[in-house]
Amino acid sequence: MMEKYHYYQSALEKKREQKEYRQLRCVADLEEKNERSRINFASNDFLGLSQHPYVKKNTIKYVLEWGAGTTPSRLVTEHLECHRSVEEKLSDLVGKEGALLFPSAYQVHDQILSTVLNSRTQVFIDRYCHHGLIQAVQGSGAQVFRYEHNNLGQLSSLLEKTGKNTVKWVVSESLFGIDGELADLKKIGEIAEYYDALTYIDDSNSIGVLGKHGMGQGSHRRGIDLVFGSFGKQSGSFGAYVATNQMMRDYLLAFNPQLIETTMLPPAVLGAISGSLDLIPDMQVERQRIELTARTLREALKENHWDIGNGSSHIIPLLCSSELECEKLSKALLKKSILTTLLKPPFVPQGAARLRLCVTSLHSQEDISYLLKTLQYLSEEPALSIV
Repeated sequence: MMEKYHYYQSALEKKREQKEYRQLRCVADLEEKNERSRINFASNDFLGLSQHPYVKKNTIKYVLEWGAGTTPSRLVTEHLECHRSVEEKLSDLVGKEGALLFPSAYQVHDQILSTVLNSRTQVFIDRYCHHGLIQAVQGSGAQVFRYEHNNLGQLSSLLEKTGKNTVKWVVSESLFGIDGELADLKKIGEIAEYYDALTYIDDSNSIGVLGKHGMGQGSHRRGIDLVFGSFGKQSGSFGAYVATNQMMRDYLLAFNPQLIETTMLPPAVLGAISGSLDLIPDMQVERQRIELTARTLREALKENHWDIGNGSSHIIPLLCSSELECEKLSKALLKKSILTTLLKPPFVPQGAARLRLCVTSLHSQEDISYLLKTLQYLSEEPALSIV
Protein backbone atom coordinates (compact mmCIF):
# COMPACT_ATOMS: atom_id res chain seq x y z
CA MET A 1 0.00 0.00 0.00
CA MET A 2 1.40 3.41 -0.98
CA GLU A 3 2.42 5.70 1.89
CA LYS A 4 -0.08 8.40 0.90
CA TYR A 5 -2.91 5.97 1.77
CA HIS A 6 -1.48 5.07 5.19
CA TYR A 7 -3.89 7.20 7.23
CA TYR A 8 -6.96 5.84 5.45
CA GLN A 9 -5.73 2.24 5.51
CA SER A 10 -5.12 2.48 9.27
CA ALA A 11 -8.57 3.95 9.86
CA LEU A 12 -10.14 1.15 7.81
CA GLU A 13 -8.26 -1.53 9.76
CA LYS A 14 -9.41 0.03 13.02
CA LYS A 15 -12.98 -0.07 11.74
CA ARG A 16 -12.60 -3.77 11.04
CA GLU A 17 -11.14 -4.43 14.49
CA GLN A 18 -14.07 -2.63 16.11
CA LYS A 19 -16.51 -4.85 14.15
CA GLU A 20 -17.98 -1.75 12.50
CA TYR A 21 -16.86 -2.54 8.98
CA ARG A 22 -19.73 -3.00 6.54
CA GLN A 23 -19.87 -4.19 2.96
CA LEU A 24 -22.55 -3.99 0.32
CA ARG A 25 -24.66 -7.11 -0.04
CA CYS A 26 -25.80 -8.26 -3.49
CA VAL A 27 -29.26 -9.83 -3.34
CA ALA A 28 -28.94 -11.28 -6.86
CA ASP A 29 -25.82 -13.23 -5.90
CA LEU A 30 -27.60 -14.57 -2.85
CA GLU A 31 -30.40 -15.89 -5.03
CA GLU A 32 -27.98 -17.63 -7.37
CA LYS A 33 -26.02 -19.34 -4.61
CA ASN A 34 -28.98 -20.75 -2.69
CA GLU A 35 -31.51 -23.34 -3.75
CA ARG A 36 -34.28 -21.45 -2.01
CA SER A 37 -35.12 -17.92 -3.15
CA ARG A 38 -34.42 -15.35 -0.49
CA ILE A 39 -37.18 -13.95 1.70
CA ASN A 40 -36.64 -10.24 2.11
CA PHE A 41 -37.59 -8.85 5.53
CA ALA A 42 -35.22 -5.92 4.99
CA SER A 43 -37.23 -4.29 2.19
CA ASN A 44 -38.75 -0.84 2.56
CA ASP A 45 -40.99 -1.40 -0.47
CA PHE A 46 -43.99 -2.02 1.80
CA LEU A 47 -46.61 -2.20 -0.97
CA GLY A 48 -44.46 -3.89 -3.58
CA LEU A 49 -44.85 -0.93 -5.92
CA SER A 50 -41.36 -1.19 -7.40
CA GLN A 51 -42.59 -4.15 -9.48
CA HIS A 52 -46.17 -2.99 -10.08
CA PRO A 53 -47.11 -3.02 -13.79
CA TYR A 54 -48.84 0.36 -13.64
CA VAL A 55 -45.81 2.02 -11.99
CA LYS A 56 -43.51 0.51 -14.61
CA LYS A 57 -45.79 1.63 -17.43
CA ASN A 58 -46.02 5.16 -16.03
CA THR A 59 -42.22 5.30 -15.70
CA ILE A 60 -41.83 4.47 -19.40
CA LYS A 61 -44.54 6.99 -20.32
CA TYR A 62 -42.67 9.82 -18.55
CA VAL A 63 -39.38 8.89 -20.21
CA LEU A 64 -40.96 8.86 -23.67
CA GLU A 65 -42.62 12.22 -23.07
CA TRP A 66 -39.92 14.08 -21.15
CA GLY A 67 -36.65 12.30 -21.91
CA ALA A 68 -34.06 10.45 -19.84
CA GLY A 69 -32.73 13.31 -17.73
CA THR A 70 -33.51 16.79 -16.48
CA THR A 71 -31.96 20.18 -16.99
CA PRO A 72 -29.94 21.77 -14.16
CA SER A 73 -31.47 23.09 -10.97
CA ARG A 74 -35.11 24.08 -10.97
CA LEU A 75 -34.57 27.71 -9.99
CA VAL A 76 -31.97 28.28 -12.68
CA THR A 77 -33.94 26.85 -15.58
CA GLU A 78 -37.56 26.65 -14.37
CA HIS A 79 -38.88 23.25 -13.42
CA LEU A 80 -40.49 20.80 -15.78
CA GLU A 81 -44.26 20.63 -15.91
CA CYS A 82 -44.19 16.96 -14.83
CA HIS A 83 -42.11 17.91 -11.77
CA ARG A 84 -44.60 20.56 -10.72
CA SER A 85 -47.61 18.31 -11.32
CA VAL A 86 -46.17 15.55 -9.10
CA GLU A 87 -45.59 18.06 -6.29
CA GLU A 88 -49.18 19.29 -6.60
CA LYS A 89 -50.57 15.75 -6.57
CA LEU A 90 -48.43 14.93 -3.54
CA SER A 91 -49.40 17.99 -1.51
CA ASP A 92 -53.09 17.30 -2.16
CA LEU A 93 -52.79 13.69 -0.95
CA VAL A 94 -50.83 14.67 2.15
CA GLY A 95 -53.17 17.54 2.95
CA LYS A 96 -50.67 20.40 2.76
CA GLU A 97 -50.59 23.57 0.68
CA GLY A 98 -47.34 22.73 -1.04
CA ALA A 99 -44.58 20.16 -1.40
CA LEU A 100 -40.97 20.01 -2.55
CA LEU A 101 -39.26 17.02 -4.16
CA PHE A 102 -35.64 16.09 -3.46
CA PRO A 103 -33.29 13.58 -5.10
CA SER A 104 -31.74 12.22 -1.89
CA ALA A 105 -33.81 11.10 1.08
CA TYR A 106 -30.77 10.98 3.38
CA GLN A 107 -29.69 14.53 2.55
CA VAL A 108 -33.12 16.15 2.86
CA HIS A 109 -32.91 16.35 6.65
CA ASP A 110 -29.61 18.25 6.39
CA GLN A 111 -30.93 20.55 3.68
CA ILE A 112 -34.21 21.40 5.38
CA LEU A 113 -33.12 21.55 9.00
CA SER A 114 -30.00 23.59 8.22
CA THR A 115 -32.36 26.10 6.58
CA VAL A 116 -34.92 26.44 9.39
CA LEU A 117 -32.55 25.98 12.35
CA ASN A 118 -29.66 28.12 13.57
CA SER A 119 -27.86 29.07 16.77
CA ARG A 120 -30.91 31.06 17.95
CA THR A 121 -33.28 28.09 17.76
CA GLN A 122 -33.93 25.23 20.16
CA VAL A 123 -34.74 21.69 19.04
CA PHE A 124 -36.50 18.99 21.07
CA ILE A 125 -36.01 15.57 19.52
CA ASP A 126 -37.07 12.06 20.52
CA ARG A 127 -34.05 10.03 21.65
CA TYR A 128 -35.03 7.13 19.36
CA CYS A 129 -35.11 9.16 16.16
CA HIS A 130 -32.89 7.63 13.50
CA HIS A 131 -29.23 8.48 13.17
CA GLY A 132 -29.55 10.67 10.07
CA LEU A 133 -32.18 12.88 11.68
CA ILE A 134 -30.16 13.29 14.89
CA GLN A 135 -27.04 14.14 12.90
CA ALA A 136 -28.91 16.78 10.91
CA VAL A 137 -30.24 18.42 14.08
CA GLN A 138 -26.86 18.39 15.80
CA GLY A 139 -25.14 19.80 12.73
CA SER A 140 -27.56 22.71 12.41
CA GLY A 141 -25.99 24.77 15.18
CA ALA A 142 -29.22 24.83 17.20
CA GLN A 143 -29.41 24.08 20.90
CA VAL A 144 -30.54 20.45 21.07
CA PHE A 145 -32.55 18.72 23.80
CA ARG A 146 -33.21 14.96 23.50
CA TYR A 147 -36.22 13.71 25.41
CA GLU A 148 -36.73 10.08 26.37
CA HIS A 149 -38.46 7.91 23.78
CA ASN A 150 -42.16 8.82 23.46
CA ASN A 151 -42.01 10.62 26.84
CA LEU A 152 -44.24 13.58 26.02
CA GLY A 153 -44.43 14.59 29.67
CA GLN A 154 -40.69 15.23 29.59
CA LEU A 155 -41.10 17.06 26.27
CA SER A 156 -43.61 19.40 27.90
CA SER A 157 -41.30 19.97 30.87
CA LEU A 158 -38.39 20.87 28.59
CA LEU A 159 -40.52 23.26 26.54
CA GLU A 160 -41.82 24.86 29.74
CA LYS A 161 -38.28 26.00 30.58
CA THR A 162 -37.63 27.80 27.29
CA GLY A 163 -37.84 31.52 26.76
CA LYS A 164 -40.92 33.07 25.17
CA ASN A 165 -38.98 34.71 22.36
CA THR A 166 -37.10 31.56 21.36
CA VAL A 167 -37.85 29.77 18.09
CA LYS A 168 -38.61 26.16 19.05
CA TRP A 169 -38.89 22.99 16.96
CA VAL A 170 -40.15 19.56 18.00
CA VAL A 171 -38.66 16.77 15.86
CA SER A 172 -39.89 13.19 15.79
CA GLU A 173 -40.58 10.18 13.62
CA SER A 174 -44.22 9.20 13.27
CA LEU A 175 -43.33 5.50 13.22
CA PHE A 176 -39.93 4.74 14.69
CA GLY A 177 -37.72 2.57 12.53
CA ILE A 178 -35.82 1.32 15.58
CA ASP A 179 -38.68 -0.32 17.47
CA GLY A 180 -41.81 -0.05 15.30
CA GLU A 181 -43.60 2.11 17.88
CA LEU A 182 -45.94 4.93 16.87
CA ALA A 183 -45.57 8.49 18.08
CA ASP A 184 -48.68 10.25 19.38
CA LEU A 185 -48.75 12.95 16.71
CA LYS A 186 -52.02 14.39 17.96
CA LYS A 187 -50.53 14.97 21.41
CA ILE A 188 -47.24 16.24 19.97
CA GLY A 189 -49.15 18.75 17.87
CA GLU A 190 -51.15 19.93 20.89
CA ILE A 191 -48.02 20.33 23.03
CA ALA A 192 -46.23 22.20 20.27
CA GLU A 193 -49.17 24.53 19.76
CA TYR A 194 -49.42 25.24 23.51
CA TYR A 195 -45.74 26.21 23.71
CA ASP A 196 -45.74 28.00 20.34
CA ALA A 197 -43.30 25.50 18.82
CA LEU A 198 -43.03 24.25 15.25
CA THR A 199 -42.99 20.55 14.33
CA TYR A 200 -40.90 18.48 11.90
CA ILE A 201 -42.11 14.89 11.45
CA ASP A 202 -40.34 12.12 9.54
CA ASP A 203 -43.28 10.10 8.23
CA SER A 204 -41.26 7.72 6.04
CA ASN A 205 -42.02 4.42 7.76
CA SER A 206 -45.79 4.92 7.82
CA ILE A 207 -46.38 6.18 4.28
CA GLY A 208 -48.22 3.70 2.10
CA VAL A 209 -49.36 1.68 5.11
CA LEU A 210 -50.93 4.04 7.66
CA GLY A 211 -52.90 7.27 7.78
CA LYS A 212 -55.56 8.86 5.59
CA HIS A 213 -55.42 7.51 2.02
CA GLY A 214 -52.43 5.45 3.19
CA MET A 215 -50.31 8.61 3.00
CA GLY A 216 -48.82 8.39 6.48
CA GLN A 217 -49.60 9.26 10.06
CA GLY A 218 -48.79 12.90 9.36
CA SER A 219 -51.15 13.33 6.41
CA HIS A 220 -54.14 15.66 6.84
CA ARG A 221 -53.17 16.30 10.45
CA ARG A 222 -53.17 19.66 12.19
CA GLY A 223 -50.20 20.72 14.23
CA ILE A 224 -47.50 19.47 11.85
CA ASP A 225 -45.55 22.21 10.10
CA LEU A 226 -43.13 20.12 8.01
CA VAL A 227 -43.73 16.48 7.12
CA PHE A 228 -41.02 14.44 5.44
CA GLY A 229 -41.45 11.28 3.37
CA SER A 230 -39.23 8.93 1.39
CA PHE A 231 -40.23 7.42 -1.96
CA GLY A 232 -37.88 4.50 -1.43
CA LYS A 233 -40.39 3.28 1.15
CA GLN A 234 -43.62 4.72 -0.18
CA SER A 235 -43.29 3.81 -3.83
CA GLY A 236 -40.31 1.50 -4.08
CA SER A 237 -38.71 4.25 -6.15
CA PHE A 238 -36.23 6.98 -5.27
CA GLY A 239 -36.08 10.44 -3.73
CA ALA A 240 -37.99 12.22 -0.99
CA TYR A 241 -40.28 15.14 -0.26
CA VAL A 242 -41.23 17.72 2.31
CA ALA A 243 -44.84 18.92 2.50
CA THR A 244 -45.78 22.11 4.31
CA ASN A 245 -47.77 25.34 4.07
CA GLN A 246 -47.16 27.82 1.27
CA MET A 247 -45.26 30.30 3.44
CA MET A 248 -42.74 27.69 4.65
CA ARG A 249 -42.37 26.36 1.10
CA ASP A 250 -41.55 29.88 -0.09
CA TYR A 251 -39.07 30.27 2.77
CA LEU A 252 -37.26 27.05 1.87
CA LEU A 253 -37.00 28.09 -1.77
CA ALA A 254 -35.69 31.51 -0.79
CA PHE A 255 -33.12 30.41 1.80
CA ASN A 256 -32.00 26.91 0.81
CA PRO A 257 -28.83 27.14 -1.35
CA GLN A 258 -28.69 23.36 -1.94
CA LEU A 259 -32.18 23.40 -3.44
CA ILE A 260 -31.16 26.13 -5.86
CA GLU A 261 -28.13 24.16 -7.09
CA THR A 262 -29.51 20.59 -7.03
CA THR A 263 -30.48 18.85 -10.26
CA MET A 264 -34.11 17.75 -10.31
CA LEU A 265 -35.35 14.18 -10.19
CA PRO A 266 -35.32 12.65 -13.70
CA PRO A 267 -38.61 11.97 -15.52
CA ALA A 268 -38.34 8.19 -15.02
CA VAL A 269 -38.35 8.62 -11.23
CA LEU A 270 -41.13 11.21 -11.43
CA GLY A 271 -43.19 8.76 -13.48
CA ALA A 272 -42.71 6.04 -10.86
CA ILE A 273 -43.65 8.43 -8.06
CA SER A 274 -46.70 9.73 -9.90
CA GLY A 275 -47.84 6.19 -10.68
CA SER A 276 -47.48 5.13 -7.05
CA LEU A 277 -49.46 8.16 -5.88
CA ASP A 278 -52.28 7.12 -8.22
CA LEU A 279 -52.36 3.64 -6.65
CA ILE A 280 -51.72 4.12 -2.92
CA PRO A 281 -55.11 5.60 -1.88
CA ASP A 282 -56.93 2.53 -3.26
CA MET A 283 -54.58 -0.14 -1.86
CA GLN A 284 -56.60 -0.81 1.28
CA VAL A 285 -56.58 -4.58 0.66
CA GLU A 286 -52.76 -4.58 0.65
CA ARG A 287 -52.69 -2.50 3.83
CA GLN A 288 -55.04 -4.91 5.58
CA ARG A 289 -52.84 -7.81 4.46
CA ILE A 290 -49.77 -6.11 5.95
CA GLU A 291 -51.61 -5.47 9.23
CA LEU A 292 -52.80 -9.08 9.49
CA THR A 293 -49.43 -10.59 8.57
CA ALA A 294 -47.57 -8.34 11.00
CA ARG A 295 -49.99 -9.14 13.81
CA THR A 296 -49.66 -12.88 13.14
CA LEU A 297 -45.87 -12.65 13.17
CA ARG A 298 -45.73 -10.56 16.35
CA GLU A 299 -48.02 -12.93 18.23
CA ALA A 300 -46.05 -15.99 17.13
CA LEU A 301 -42.73 -14.40 18.09
CA LYS A 302 -44.08 -13.55 21.54
CA GLU A 303 -45.37 -17.09 22.01
CA ASN A 304 -41.88 -18.34 21.18
CA HIS A 305 -40.40 -16.00 23.81
CA TRP A 306 -38.69 -13.56 21.49
CA ASP A 307 -38.34 -10.01 22.79
CA ILE A 308 -39.94 -7.75 20.17
CA GLY A 309 -40.56 -4.65 22.28
CA ASN A 310 -43.88 -2.84 22.51
CA GLY A 311 -44.55 -1.88 18.91
CA SER A 312 -47.74 -2.69 17.04
CA SER A 313 -46.78 -1.94 13.43
CA HIS A 314 -45.35 -3.66 10.37
CA ILE A 315 -41.83 -2.95 11.66
CA ILE A 316 -40.81 -5.59 14.21
CA PRO A 317 -37.52 -5.56 16.14
CA LEU A 318 -35.81 -8.74 17.34
CA LEU A 319 -33.94 -7.84 20.50
CA CYS A 320 -30.92 -10.00 21.34
CA SER A 321 -28.82 -10.30 24.48
CA SER A 322 -25.90 -8.40 22.93
CA GLU A 323 -24.60 -6.81 19.75
CA LEU A 324 -22.55 -9.95 19.09
CA GLU A 325 -25.64 -12.16 19.30
CA CYS A 326 -27.45 -9.86 16.87
CA GLU A 327 -24.61 -10.26 14.39
CA LYS A 328 -24.62 -14.03 14.84
CA LEU A 329 -28.35 -14.23 14.26
CA SER A 330 -28.22 -11.97 11.21
CA LYS A 331 -25.53 -14.11 9.57
CA ALA A 332 -27.32 -17.34 10.47
CA LEU A 333 -30.56 -16.10 8.92
CA LEU A 334 -28.72 -14.95 5.81
CA LYS A 335 -27.34 -18.48 5.35
CA LYS A 336 -30.96 -19.65 5.42
CA SER A 337 -31.82 -17.09 2.69
CA ILE A 338 -33.63 -14.72 5.04
CA LEU A 339 -32.68 -11.04 4.72
CA THR A 340 -33.02 -8.80 7.77
CA THR A 341 -31.62 -5.42 8.78
CA LEU A 342 -28.96 -5.37 11.50
CA LEU A 343 -29.17 -2.17 13.55
CA LYS A 344 -26.26 -1.36 15.83
CA PRO A 345 -24.51 1.81 17.08
CA PRO A 346 -24.24 4.52 15.85
CA PHE A 347 -27.55 3.86 14.08
CA VAL A 348 -29.16 2.93 17.40
CA PRO A 349 -28.22 3.96 20.97
CA GLN A 350 -25.51 2.00 22.75
CA GLY A 351 -26.89 -1.25 24.15
CA ALA A 352 -29.89 -1.20 21.78
CA ALA A 353 -28.61 -3.39 18.92
CA ARG A 354 -31.31 -5.44 17.23
CA LEU A 355 -32.51 -7.04 14.02
CA ARG A 356 -35.39 -5.38 12.19
CA LEU A 357 -38.09 -7.23 10.29
CA CYS A 358 -40.21 -5.24 7.83
CA VAL A 359 -43.49 -6.89 6.81
CA THR A 360 -44.70 -6.06 3.30
CA SER A 361 -47.79 -6.89 1.28
CA LEU A 362 -45.74 -9.45 -0.67
CA HIS A 363 -45.02 -11.70 2.31
CA SER A 364 -47.02 -14.93 2.31
CA GLN A 365 -48.01 -17.19 5.18
CA GLU A 366 -45.37 -19.61 3.89
CA ASP A 367 -42.75 -16.88 4.28
CA ILE A 368 -43.82 -16.24 7.86
CA SER A 369 -43.85 -19.96 8.67
CA TYR A 370 -40.37 -20.43 7.22
CA LEU A 371 -39.04 -17.47 9.23
CA LEU A 372 -40.56 -18.79 12.47
CA LYS A 373 -39.29 -22.34 11.90
CA THR A 374 -35.82 -21.02 11.11
CA LEU A 375 -35.75 -18.84 14.23
CA GLN A 376 -36.89 -21.78 16.34
CA TYR A 377 -34.14 -23.95 14.89
CA LEU A 378 -31.49 -21.29 15.44
CA SER A 379 -32.62 -20.62 19.01
CA GLU A 380 -31.87 -24.25 19.83
CA GLU A 381 -28.34 -24.06 18.43
CA PRO A 382 -25.73 -24.09 21.26
CA ALA A 383 -23.63 -21.50 19.42
CA LEU A 384 -26.54 -19.05 19.35
CA SER A 385 -27.72 -18.07 22.82
CA ILE A 386 -30.12 -15.57 21.31
CA VAL A 387 -33.42 -15.87 23.15
